[in-house]
Amino acid sequence: MSTLFPTLLPPPGPSILAHPLRPSTSAPDPAIPPLFTKALSVRVAVFVDEQHCSLANEIDADDPRSWHWIVCASVSGPKSSSAPNIFNGTSSQPQNAAQASEQRRPSGIKLPVATIRLVPPPHAPHPKPGSVDGVGGAWPAAGGEEHRSGYDVPTAMHDGREPYIKLGRLATLEGYRGLGLGKLLVRTTLEWAARNADALSKVGEAEGGALEGEGVAREREGAVREESWKGLVLVHAQEGVQGFWKGVGFEHDEGLGEWVEEGIVHVGMWRRVSLEGV
Repeated sequence: MSTLFPTLLPPPGPSILAHPLRPSTSAPDPAIPPLFTKALSVRVAVFVDEQHCSLANEIDADDPRSWHWIVCASVSGPKSSSAPNIFNGTSSQPQNAAQASEQRRPSGIKLPVATIRLVPPPHAPHPKPGSVDGVGGAWPAAGGEEHRSGYDVPTAMHDGREPYIKLGRLATLEGYRGLGLGKLLVRTTLEWAARNADALSKVGEAEGGALEGEGVAREREGAVREESWKGLVLVHAQEGVQGFWKGVGFEHDEGLGEWVEEGIVHVGMWRRVSLEGV
């Protein structure tokens, strides 16, 4: 296999909200970046087909404003029946003529195999400990008033006010795991973020007001909130892959508790990166 390099897709905008939830055999919408289609094919294969998460929730309101990275592998020769399927991420035989044609394509095809996204500030409040898909759960009484003020509940690792970026939708096709692609994507994303802190801060300032209707935590009138991003990074990690995130420098924030999304227990983990020139 040749050397793999992540490709960056800047925030693609609202056109992607009309993207079919699975790749279609019809002519692609020219308003939707092909790189987003590649990223989505990996996400659907891993989160929907493999982990049984909801297909309807795979594209969300953060996708249009996020930066996405995609790794593609050059596949030499026709795909075997055991190769990951670009359409559904499985090892099954083709399901229709379009898939069969795809599997007969000559060498040199670029197969999307891994992806990640970076969501700039601002963000919706953290899920409540003990909640299931946003329902139920409760914050400790000591943090309740601060949370109601429009800030996140402060913990030992976050004061509840400092802006942060959020990594998510990290996925690698099953046949390409163990090659270090996850670490490559995290490293590439954080190195890019450290070089572009001003851009991330400006996006957060510009989009904060527009996102109020979606429940993004905003300051009350007269409250003081930092506006510039200073290197703080969050992941809402699946409990079973905490070890991976620890291996790339993140620490578990016990103050955020545990919650369930799509039937999977999640925890909050933080890391701070050093910004260039800061």
